[in-house]
Amino acid sequence: MRPEEILELLGAVKNPFTGQNIVSEGLVTKIVAEEDKTTIYVAFARNTPPKPFATAITWPLQARIVKDMVKVLEDKLGYFEIVDDMTLQRYYPIEEV
Repeated sequence: MRPEEILELLGAVKNPFTGQNIVSEGLVTKIVAEEDKTTIYVAFARNTPPKPFATAITWPLQARIVKDMVKVLEDKLGYFEIVDDMTLQRYYPIEEV
């Protein structure tokens, strides 16, 4: 699937805090589509103040956005990752340790 098609699908995902879709809001910053996987970069860290309280408040919102992204994409893409564009933290898939 081409990055433009993925962006179109992700346009259905809303930020629960603002009500805007995550693509027009600028939360999806880059999509790298390779043969065996697709990596979707999101701007969570750069939009969260670097304070523990801010992180605690925004984490449930970010988790909801990731869950909604997975719901929209899981039947349409093969293997994909959702990664923060600044910290490179992987939000999906979650690795068990």
